Amino acid sequence: MARRIGMRRRNVARKKIPLVSVIIPMYNSAKFIPQTLESLLYQTMKDFEVVVVDDCSTDNSVEVVEGFKPRFDSQAVKLHIVKLPKNTGTPGISRNLGINFACGKYIAFLDSDDLFTKTALEELTTLAEEYQAEIVRMYNHWVLWEEKARFADDPAFTDMTALTNSANWSLRSERPNAQLSAPVLISQEISERLKLFLNQDVFWSSVVQFYRRDFLVSNKLSFSPMLKSEDAPFIFECLLATEKYLLVPNVTYIVRPRLDSASRTNGQQINLENYFHKNIAAWREGFNEFERVMKKFPFFSSHVNYRYAVLDFFFQRSFSRYAEMWMAYTQIPPFRLNELVKREFHPDDAAFSAYLFNTVNIYRLQLMKFQQENLALKNELQKYRSAK
Repeated sequence: MARRIGMRRRNVARKKIPLVSVIIPMYNSAKFIPQTLESLLYQTMKDFEVVVVDDCSTDNSVEVVEGFKPRFDSQAVKLHIVKLPKNTGTPGISRNLGINFACGKYIAFLDSDDLFTKTALEELTTLAEEYQAEIVRMYNHWVLWEEKARFADDPAFTDMTALTNSANWSLRSERPNAQLSAPVLISQEISERLKLFLNQDVFWSSVVQFYRRDFLVSNKLSFSPMLKSEDAPFIFECLLATEKYLLVPNVTYIVRPRLDSASRTNGQQINLENYFHKNIAAWREGFNEFERVMKKFPFFSSHVNYRYAVLDFFFQRSFSRYAEMWMAYTQIPPFRLNELVKREFHPDDAAFSAYLFNTVNIYRLQLMKFQQENLALKNELQKYRSAK
């Protein structure tokens, strides 16, 4: 369907191709997408289009977006709404459709509950044009309210005065002690780019990158249908495939964290079996996606240590976020847990199973070592107290 929509649109004569296409995946966003669209209306640069891809919302999100069309028309900015035929549950599929539908020279992704700064598109296009970059990567982004998430019903969540007040923004960086002072084109050496990835200089967020569309299309880069961490293999492949990758100190993206986000559990009652399935599936799919990407680059066949380092990094980053997984081992009866594990794995998962087996045993040995060291410290402490 995505290909048909894209071909159909490109066959339509257009007076002017926009410089940028802003792609917004949307699902049940009626409460918060108005402010996201407002942040596009106040952009200093007007040479762009907006492509909202609806993933079968069950609220009035589409109607809300439709209501903004006259305001965008008055600024000569096209606002398009594309609808998926069935719900996918992942923003990656929506972004893929948006890339296919878009006509701009550049692509910017914007989540339906986040915002751009006033000069975001102007800054990013200026940098991309000056350096002829295929990807412009922001080293930092803004987070509202010092990362204290709020419910969408909170008045401050939708107050544009509060949202655009820079006093409410906090700078967020994966590596706060390694800041950039000027734009830099990074080395084309794969080993150097892998260091950026493994050191978290390039973290898993597709929204803090600005893309030249022909680069994405010619390299057939797209998001996987993973239900979680779908950004990770996409970002990784972009990093390896591009010739001109520009890291910049500019901060143009504003994250608006919300407590009712689909990515948060916030202590709410969860179905542990479904949670177990969803996260094991995410690890398995992510593992396979990273394997698929690395097979495209001969470097990894002769540098197996890098291959394992990438997989281990993905696993550790993913697993550290899913504390609820530990609950499965204490609250699900062992016989049922055994059934769940058998359900999740099949013969095609041999490589993934071997990796998990090795990793779990490495962690087990490390834990045993820590326990022995802790016991030794306790014994020394006990001797010290007895001596007193």
